[in-house]
Amino acid sequence: MQEAINILLVILPIIILFMLIRFFSGMLRHPTRIVPENNGLKKISTNPSILKKSAYTEYYYDNNRLYEVTNSMTNEIDFAEIITVKPTYTKVNNRRKWSITYLKAGEKKEVQFYHNLTFANQNFAVFLLAVKRANPDAEVKKLSFLNI
Repeated sequence: MQEAINILLVILPIIILFMLIRFFSGMLRHPTRIVPENNGLKKISTNPSILKKSAYTEYYYDNNRLYEVTNSMTNEIDFAEIITVKPTYTKVNNRRKWSITYLKAGEKKEVQFYHNLTFANQNFAVFLLAVKRANPDAEVKKLSFLNI
């Protein structure tokens, strides 16, 4: 009887840990929580450092476009123009920098930012799905624990 209880005490935490990992990875793959800003756009970037606040570029999106906002200047990028969305190798404060390559007037351009993905804010995951839906030919890297 004691051996059965000992085996159960070893196996039960492993099963619970496995179930928690599956639950949280499922939340990343099937995002549900969207947090809109005051202007109705959804923010997908964050500044991982508290030192560079002056010339920080923020990224927002709506149903059809990505918006690059630097101070008062706004650059609009249609989802159809986006070629690739992929993570880079740069990581600051456990946030990986992501790179978006797009074609604007026949010229290839790239923007990079740090995502703001959390379990309470799924805007970045929904953005990836929206880009893939708007442009099926785009190379959009799927989210996993290794690239966020």
